[in-house]
Amino acid sequence: MKILYKVTNSLVSLAIIPVLLFLPLFRFIAVVDVASSNIITSLIGGIVDVNALIEKATGINIENLPEFYTISEAYNLFFGEKANEAFSGFDASVIPAEAKGFLTAAFVLFVFALVCALVVLISGLFTKKMVLPATFSVLGFVSTFAADKCFSFIAEQLVSGKISVVNMLKGVEALSNYESVLKYLSFDIRIFELSSAYTMLLIIFGAMFLISIGFKLADSTVNSK
Repeated sequence: MKILYKVTNSLVSLAIIPVLLFLPLFRFIAVVDVASSNIITSLIGGIVDVNALIEKATGINIENLPEFYTISEAYNLFFGEKANEAFSGFDASVIPAEAKGFLTAAFVLFVFALVCALVVLISGLFTKKMVLPATFSVLGFVSTFAADKCFSFIAEQLVSGKISVVNMLKGVEALSNYESVLKYLSFDIRIFELSSAYTMLLIIFGAMFLISIGFKLADSTVNSK
């Protein structure tokens, strides 16, 4: 019974790896009006393609943003070599303090959830009692759920326009001389939400808990006979 539990618990715990590598973590849909960014005004003095300007500065083509992002895709988008260079002088003051707090909380909670998964895996393999893996399964589930609530706060702020993407672009040092151009850019976020990887994490943590409880009950039943 113990061996079967260890094998089952390990397989379920390790399922988190392909989930995070291959399933999309969040969904993002935005309507970006760059057609009107080919502007001819006396202020600018010519035709300016804002999208091309932003892509040159950050490596991000806002016309071709995908709908779904895995963790690796999101990392490459915002922390790739080109993006890292472009955002090195980013002025974080353009992001509201409350939003930064929720963003930090979401990140910490998500990392803690992954630590919980690791603890469940290790404790399931090396401890005789199932209380510890069951406890950390619950903690992982709660942390993942709480991370979603923090993320949702940021998403709602962006979708509602309370946090302006255009204003954040003004915080990019490479675009600091183009504020008069950026104000013509329309960036309307329609959907920004966690996707299937988040759902699968909840399912996995729930499965971890049920496996621990189920095997505990089965073990108790066998020992009582």
